[in-house]
Amino acid sequence: MSLRKSILFLTAALLSASSVLTVPESNAYGEFTDLQCMFDVQSRFPCNVSFMRSGFKIYFPRTGRTSEKIRYSDIIHWNYTDSSLKKPDMDLARRIGIIGLLFKKVEHQHVFTIVYRDNFGDRQRAILDFDDKQFVMPIKSALSDVTEIFWN
Repeated sequence: MSLRKSILFLTAALLSASSVLTVPESNAYGEFTDLQCMFDVQSRFPCNVSFMRSGFKIYFPRTGRTSEKIRYSDIIHWNYTDSSLKKPDMDLARRIGIIGLLFKKVEHQHVFTIVYRDNFGDRQRAILDFDDKQFVMPIKSALSDVTEIFWN
């Protein structure tokens, strides 16, 4: 019986030690990759967004653009919209021929527009555009303390 207790004790100790050693500590609430970020109408860049306690940071991994840090206290307001767009299914058309162009696929688009003041006090906007619905609720909860404006 004592051998069994010692094996259980060692197993429990190893499991608890491995979880402490392997879990990295992070102060980010969430990181979202492969979004499209726009600061101007003409400038649309692939980006990653990390939400932290005091604000969020937008990284542009595949461009020469520097990252943009936006504090929650600098956000004036934000808005969320979603839409669906029917497009010809080009993948299906490549596989089965020209008949595939008759079939449409629905593409969902989720857009967060965030209006904020930069370090100089100027009014700026950041637009986060993505098609993965699982990003919507975490981003809404991160922005929940800031006033949302509902547009129709």
